[in-house]
Amino acid sequence: MDQPVWHEDEAFWETVQDFVFPPETIEQAPEQIEQLLSLLDLTADAQIADVPCGIGRHAVELAKRGFCVTGVDATAPFLAKAKERARDEEVSVEFVHEDMRTFQRPESFDAILNLYTSFGYFEQRDDDERTALQFYESLKPGGTLVMSLASKEILARIFEERTWEERDGAYMLEEHEISDDWSWVDNRWIIVDDGEVREFTVSHRLYSAFELSELLRSVGFDTVDVYGNFEKDDYDENSERLVVVAQKK
Repeated sequence: MDQPVWHEDEAFWETVQDFVFPPETIEQAPEQIEQLLSLLDLTADAQIADVPCGIGRHAVELAKRGFCVTGVDATAPFLAKAKERARDEEVSVEFVHEDMRTFQRPESFDAILNLYTSFGYFEQRDDDERTALQFYESLKPGGTLVMSLASKEILARIFEERTWEERDGAYMLEEHEISDDWSWVDNRWIIVDDGEVREFTVSHRLYSAFELSELLRSVGFDTVDVYGNFEKDDYDENSERLVVVAQKK
């Protein structure tokens, strides 16, 4: 039986969860939401979608601030943890188990968040365009899409062929290879935990600020602004993230 592609493989997400969502990353969620909200002009009853929502760290923080929140993710174990987080915080969040390529609710949301380099997973660029179109169609007129990811420019500045990380006695070793004229990265992830070794190939498309802005305009977004962080600093050679704010007319 063929192994599923990495982003559809629940065993992959469960194996790497502690590296992808370490405690310090979860603890950053309240501050990140405060910064995100400064990018948006939202009313108290705004409808917000977090796509994909992962373990719900941003969706729950938004719900704690009184917004109507929908979290969408294709990974069932992550949604289970997200629901548990919402129960623990005693907030109401709608969680939907669906692929972001197909999730659409026409003109339903005032804002959609796509964070933590959660775009470009798909081998076919048409699927990226399809996902961006679902975002556009799901926003109300005047709605806003906020995306945050590691861009082509940033990766070119910090690129290393090999990296490794240790966490609670487990190790994640990574090998990185750029291909297709700097449009694609293949990552070999090796997890060593309690004598067990597991290996995954994690690949995704790389976008420059210009390329992503053009893609969003091509599906209908009227205004696309680019920043180097959630505080609206210029996107330049010192930026650590690419933050894109796209407005639907």
